[in-house]
Order: sequence, then structure tokens, then C-alpha cells
Amino acid sequence: MAVGVNAIYGPLVRWEGVVLVGRAPSEVRADIGRLALRHGVEAVPNVEGERDVPARGVSVGAVQQWLLDAEGFLQRGDGMVTDLLVTGPGLAEDPHGERNVASWRSNSRRRTPEPGPWPVRPERERPRWECVPLVGVGPLRFGMTPEQVSAALGGETPSSRHTYHPYPAGSLWEDQGDPAEERLIEERFEAAGVRAHYPWWEQDRGPFLGAVTALGRSGPQVLLDGIPLIGRPLTAVEADILGYLKDNDLGLRLQCSGDLEIHGLGVTVRTARVGDSVISEARLGAEQWYEE
Repeated sequence: MAVGVNAIYGPLVRWEGVVLVGRAPSEVRADIGRLALRHGVEAVPNVEGERDVPARGVSVGAVQQWLLDAEGFLQRGDGMVTDLLVTGPGLAEDPHGERNVASWRSNSRRRTPEPGPWPVRPERERPRWECVPLVGVGPLRFGMTPEQVSAALGGETPSSRHTYHPYPAGSLWEDQGDPAEERLIEERFEAAGVRAHYPWWEQDRGPFLGAVTALGRSGPQVLLDGIPLIGRPLTAVEADILGYLKDNDLGLRLQCSGDLEIHGLGVTVRTARVGDSVISEARLGAEQWYEE
């Protein structure tokens, strides 16, 4: 058995008077360490960089802060806050390995865990890239091949690549192609601070670049009509974006993750964790691109 406690709507669960939910993660980590030491039990780091206490069935996580605005609507804040998983003995040693628990944590985050450390590239060291909506960003243009992307980034080799099998063996569509076929969907370039997304294939040709994520901690400074989108407090970027929408009579789309997309321009403001805070990053896509 396990009980998940939401960081925003959940009760303020306490352990010996110490509130474990809805607080800055670094404060809760320190408190958990002191409580574990007092009780002679072990507090171990988990996949999110927070602390589990298996002997007490306690697992702390971290999610982005949401706050109520003046009209009573939820909006994203600039911080991270803790949520909590409380388990029975059967799950205490490895709560993240249980399928339903993993699904709850995945659905409440919609992001890959960022356990740290969280080094941030100074603004003066970030190259400045102009965003041309639906066309490209900096030296990258949508429709490029992976070889062209690498060349445009000074010949950098991707540090990681994600692929998938479009016709997996045992699936309903395995007879539509080769089950061994593997297709590229994403590359990460550490030096450039970007991720390249490849959603397009045309008659066995491809992949082609469909979107670029400029990473908040390490990416280039992307400018949208003079608005810097990367590495800033999230609320400041969103305020600038709302002004831009009003000035240009554009619409806004709120994604399931809470990210803000400028409708029709393929520009999405996302977040990256930096300890107890978040900073902005951005995903720029072609017209045919759809957000994950």
C-alpha cells in the first residue's frame, strides 16, 4: 500500500511536528536528515535527489510550485516544493519500482527527474540566438537532417540519442515494416545546450528536425522579438510573454504540463530545476510539430 500526497492540494503531513509537504526541498532534506539521525535510521537519496527513509516508509519528492493569483487561479511560481509518498513495509525499500507509484509520480511531474547538481551557465557565456517562429532558431532550421544539425552546431557530436522501433515485434503493426528498424527521435548536445527533436519521416526518408529545446541551465539565450527566453525567473518570462501576446493579438495555449505555448508560433516556455528554484527554458517548433 502507498499514499501519495500532492504538494498543492494535499494535507500538511508531519513527522514529529516537521511538515514534509509543500516546503522548499533543501529545508525538508535537512529536517529529514536530523529526524533519521535521531531515530537511528537511514535517509537515502532517491531518483529525484530528495530523501527516502525506508524504515519509516517515507519518500519525499519535488515538484514545481503553483500559486493562486489575485483572481483565485493557479499559476506557476519560481520555486520547487515537496510532495510525499508514504508506503507500507512491502514498498518501503523501493517505492519507485512499483508500477502504480511510478505512474503517479510521472503524471504529477511530466518531466524527467533532475536530481542535481544544477550548474547554471552565466548569461555572459551564452551565445545569443534569434528565434524565427516556425522556421528555426539560431543556426538551426526545421527540416534539417541530423548531419546538418551537427554541422550547424560546429560539428558537435550528440552526447545522447533516443530512438524507438516503429514496428515492434508482437505489436499490431509489426507486419507494416521491419521490427528491427530503429528511428531517431531526439539528440542532446551538451556543449550547445540544446536538444534536437526529429518527429518527421517521409517515405522512408528522415529523420528531419521538427523542434529544438534550448536548455535553461546551459543553453543559448534565445530572443523572441527581443524577449530573452532562457535562464530567467519563470514569472518574469511569462509576464513578458503575456505582454507580447497582447501587443501582437496572439493566443495562448496551456499544456497539460502547465507550460505556456504561444499559439500559432510554436514557442513554448518550459522550466528547468535549479535547487529550490526553477528557471526558464524554451522549445521552438515547426508548424507541424506537436508537443509531447
